[in-house]
Amino acid sequence: MRKTSLLFIFVFALLSTNAQDKMYKRVQQHFLTSSFEEARTEIDKLVNDPKAIEKAETWLWQSRVYSELFFSEKLRVRYPGCGNIAFEAFKKYEALEPDYKMLSNATIPAWNWRPLDILYVTNFNIGRKFFEQKTWDSSYYTFLTSVYMGDVIVKKDLRGTGAKIDTLSVLYAAYAAQNGKMEAEAAAMYQKFADLKIGGKDFKDAYMYILLHASNTKDKEKFSKYIKIAKEVYPEDQDWDDYEMDFITKTNTLEERYQLYVNEDAAGTLSARKYMLFGQSFIESTKGEEGDKLDSATFKKYESTAINAFKKAYNKDNNLGLAAYNAGLLHYNEFSVLDDAISSNRKALQRLNASKAEIKDPKKKAAAEAEYKKNVEVIKQANAGLEKSIMEAIDNSIEWLEKSYNTMKNGDMSDRTTVNCLKNSVKWLANCFLYKREKMKGKDAKAYDEYDAKFNLYDGLFDKYK
Repeated sequence: MRKTSLLFIFVFALLSTNAQDKMYKRVQQHFLTSSFEEARTEIDKLVNDPKAIEKAETWLWQSRVYSELFFSEKLRVRYPGCGNIAFEAFKKYEALEPDYKMLSNATIPAWNWRPLDILYVTNFNIGRKFFEQKTWDSSYYTFLTSVYMGDVIVKKDLRGTGAKIDTLSVLYAAYAAQNGKMEAEAAAMYQKFADLKIGGKDFKDAYMYILLHASNTKDKEKFSKYIKIAKEVYPEDQDWDDYEMDFITKTNTLEERYQLYVNEDAAGTLSARKYMLFGQSFIESTKGEEGDKLDSATFKKYESTAINAFKKAYNKDNNLGLAAYNAGLLHYNEFSVLDDAISSNRKALQRLNASKAEIKDPKKKAAAEAEYKKNVEVIKQANAGLEKSIMEAIDNSIEWLEKSYNTMKNGDMSDRTTVNCLKNSVKWLANCFLYKREKMKGKDAKAYDEYDAKFNLYDGLFDKYK
């Protein structure tokens, strides 16, 4: 009997001292006895009172009452939308009392931050159920409330952990948005980590997603901001060069990319990886529909720039066998094109010889002979010029394919790219030395033997990389 009296006195004293005025008395009374449905009736009256809605305490009470309804699975079903009402009421309270004074100094300590905990935990658990059901949009929007409450909890350090961010809720919200193809929303969640410069292997994907989204939306301001942060947080990671090149490719014309390369090359700011990426970008631009639009001179300019970039990449990092391979491949392509041109000229010469008619008239015969010699000379001079160019292309191809081969031959043979590069390198090297060998036949025995040995070396290696 004595305990009941003490409890009654305690409650009476609380109701007398805690309320700023009597308008909250009935809400408090029902709330203290866990009569949350009755408390709901009373608070609903107050939120329709013009005098009450101007007070932060009104909205705090509505948040308290409705969060308890939301916390109970039984009452949550009976009062659909109670969680949203509690959340919106909390935001109205927060707007009127941004220092959370009443929450911080509640008469009963258990009241202090309970609405936040309820809204955080209950929304998180419901969000996880949606997540497990792969209902991504419902999951994301439910997690958002947990994220919001988590921000307040972290800001006030209510858990006493000193955390900068509520990692769990933000990550789940980001994953739900990402899985639901809500790219802008996912990027916004990941930006919370980047803005705090949170690093570690578990968060690198967040930076990658932000940068990809900025590239896809061509948001230069956002990309510039977060590529800078990514490089600061992960200074040893060269992957950021790939994302930077992706952005450059998507937001610049081919000629703008070329000028950017020229300027950065001259300034000496390009890494080996960046040289490699520029080279790949220029080669890609010479293929497909984009390449078909280029005239021969422009095509040659970008191809030459790609070769230049690949060579500088390898010279900066001799482990980049793929860069040397690309340079050797492009020179080999030059050789093939020139060889085709020489063959075409030879065929033209054969056709010219075949079409030579027997003319009896001395004057007409002389004129025809002169025209024939003129045409033959044009073809011979063209081939002479091509022969010089083809030897330069072959020598360049040999130089860079051998660099590639020597760099990659002790590499990972389980990697298909490595094996394919080695297989092609030895095949093309054999072809190059065969060409050079045949040019020396009957002219220079020593050179012939030298090239023959090289041909046999690389030809014999081809089966090794099948």
